[in-house]
Formats: sequence, C-alpha cells, structure tokens
Amino acid sequence: MQKILILLFITSLFSFAKEITFDEALNLLLQNNKELKSKKLDIKQSHAILDEISANNYGALSFKETYTNTNHAGYVFSSKLSSRKATFADFGLASYIGPSSLTTAPKDLNYPKSVENYETKLTYDIPLFSGFELSNAKDIANLQIQANKVKYEYDEKLLTLELLKAYNACVASKEYVKAVKKAKKATSSFVNFANEMYKEGLVTKIDLQQAQVHDLNTNAKLKEAQNKVLLSHSYLSFLIGIEIDDVKSFEEVNISNIDLKTIQEEALEKREDLKYIDLNTKSLKKDIKIKQADYFPKIGAHIEYGYSNDKLKELNENQDFYLATVGLNMKIFDMTRGAKLEQSRIKYNKLMLQKEQFKDAIKLEVKENYLNYLSSQEILTEKIKAQNLAEDILHKSEEMYKNKLINMTDLLIQQASLQKAQVEVIMSKFELTFNKAKLKLSMGKSLKE
Repeated sequence: MQKILILLFITSLFSFAKEITFDEALNLLLQNNKELKSKKLDIKQSHAILDEISANNYGALSFKETYTNTNHAGYVFSSKLSSRKATFADFGLASYIGPSSLTTAPKDLNYPKSVENYETKLTYDIPLFSGFELSNAKDIANLQIQANKVKYEYDEKLLTLELLKAYNACVASKEYVKAVKKAKKATSSFVNFANEMYKEGLVTKIDLQQAQVHDLNTNAKLKEAQNKVLLSHSYLSFLIGIEIDDVKSFEEVNISNIDLKTIQEEALEKREDLKYIDLNTKSLKKDIKIKQADYFPKIGAHIEYGYSNDKLKELNENQDFYLATVGLNMKIFDMTRGAKLEQSRIKYNKLMLQKEQFKDAIKLEVKENYLNYLSSQEILTEKIKAQNLAEDILHKSEEMYKNKLINMTDLLIQQASLQKAQVEVIMSKFELTFNKAKLKLSMGKSLKE
C-alpha cells in the first residue's frame, strides 16, 4: 500500500510538471512561499496589538458571583451588614446589662453562627487618564503595522531576486546543455573525418585517438550539464512549490539610462529597509514618551452594582448596592523612572546613528551594483565578440586540418576554445541580468517596474 501511495505521489508530481515562464513562477512564489505567509501573519498580529491597546479606552465590564460560608466574626458581620440583615443582636447588645458590662466581650458578635452569602455584581473599570501612555502606545502599534508592511514588501523583493537568480540559472544550464551538444556534434565529426583520413593513411592513429578522447570527455561534460539542469530545476521547484521540467529564455530586467547620484537619492527615498528603520526610530521616540508617563498622575474609575443575600433566588431591591470611585495615583519619588527614561533615550540615539550609517551603506551598495552593471555590460559585449571569433577560427582550423596544415591537437584546442567562449557568453548573460536586478532592487524598485 505504501509503495502504491509513493507511486501515486511521484505520478502526481510529474503530471503537474511543465514548462514555465518567469511571470508564472513569480505568481506561484508569491502564493506558496511560507516565509511570506509568515510575514503576513506578522502584519495581522500588529493589527491585533493595536486593537488590544485601543480597547483599553473602553474599559472592562465584568460579572462576578461569590458564594461565602463562614463563621469568621468579621466576615459574618460584614455579610449581614452588606445584605442589610444586621440586627442589634448582631452587635452583641444582648450581652449589655448596663454601664458595668462595657468591658464584657459580646458573645453574639465574637462567636456568631456561620452564615451563607451570595454576592452578585457587575463591575466596570475604565482608565480616565494614563499620562498619555495609552495614546503613545497606540501610536507605536500603528507604526509597527507600517513597519511590518514595508518589511513584507522588502522581503518580497528579495525573494523575487532569488527567484530570478534560480530561474535564469535554469536557463543558463539549459543553454549550456545546448552548447555541449553542439560541441559533441563537432567532436563526433572530428572522429569521423580523422578516421577517414587515417584509413587513407593521411594522418597517424594518434590523431584518431586524440579525437576519440576529446569526444569521450565531451560526453562526460554533457552528462554533467544535464545533471546541472536537474539540480537547477529542483531548486526552482522548491521555491515555487510545484515541479517543472523546462523554462523559457533568460528573464530580462529593464533599466533605462541612469545617473549614479540620481539613483542613490532615489534609493534613499524608496528603500523599504530604510523605511523600516525610520519607523522603528519613530517607535522608540514614542517609547520615550511612554517612559515619561510615569511622571504624570494616573486616574481611573471603578463602578459596581450588585446584590448580597443569603439566598441566591431571593434577590430584591432591598439587598442591592452600588459603588462608584475615582482614584488618582501619582508617584512622588521613584529613582527607577529616570533610569528607564535614559535607557529609552539611549536606544533611540543608537538607532538614529545606525540609520545614518545605513544611509551611507545604501549609497555604497547602489554604487557597487551600478559599477558591476556597467562592467558586466562591457564584459558580455567582449565575450560575444570572442565567441564569434572562436567560431571563425574553428571553421578555418577544420579546413586547415583537412589540408594537413595543422595537427589534431591544434584543432581540438580551437574546439575547446570555442566551447569555453560559449560557456562564458552564457554566464556573462546570467551575470548581466542578475547585476541589473540587484541594481534595480538597491534603487528601491521592483523587478517588474
């Protein structure tokens, strides 16, 4: 049964395997990526924190039911008094027989019979003034919502860059297989006409053997190239959550004419990671105000309404009660307040310094990506020229070998040179696209802008 399930699972994977475009892969990444789903939950959590803080402004309404059975003198007297059933006898007046009995301990008061009591009440507590603590906490919660949103946008862009790298790696490995197959076709033809020339006595056997060795090595390279295709497909499938068996051509990244100073300024305006730090500095500034709230008085109100009786079913207006209080609490002396406030200020100042340092780091990152982009453009142009030249040289070398002007070693060197040039062109295309993508993201833009 287990083998059947495994077979069905493998079959289902291959039934969904297909050729995929970069846009399709991107949509799947954004739908399926668990890290992004976790970041979305962070945003929801920050909304829930804001709701919790805002709810404090409305106070809390509670219901409370208390059953008591006691012979504790104080509790018994209090219970009878709160239910309005106290009598003079409960004060111990039965023990009073005149002025001479003032020092007599009243038995009814000190040793009462046990009583049962039910106290039913609704209470409502609300803060009237918190020293601006609640309002500042609400501001922090709003800032954290914004911070989590820009963090999500930034992480989404980073994953898009990783996807582009993985996708174009699949394309590069696919192009490399094509190049090796082309080289295989060439080396096989070398073996064939070396064999014909050997039969006619025009070349030695070593020429044929050299061609055969080179052809076998090309076979091995083809196997390696095909394995790289499978590995690159596996990683791309892992990112997007479905199996794929082919990709289209290189995904290009569009960049218009740019000026270094302009894009550095643009990066400081648009970068989400810088916005994230800025929002956190604002949160720390609000945290300073929360610490300062300890220097203000706290005012709150408490209201309750209820019934107290020895029988739960006999509640009536004679046993009801209410209580309304407004309380003020203010610290007069507490040296920890200043220490906490100073710690908060230090955290804020440290993050402000880090923010300024991060701005410099962004400028440096943009400059490095800009220079790498320009360099990779020039390198690709030169690599294409070198490939064209290598192709021309190989064609001429083939003719020279047929005319016995060069030996097999020289011909194979030229063929290897062409293969190397083709691989370098593929990798240069990959590097150029990746460097353009990194530059665009460092400017604060998405790849699809």
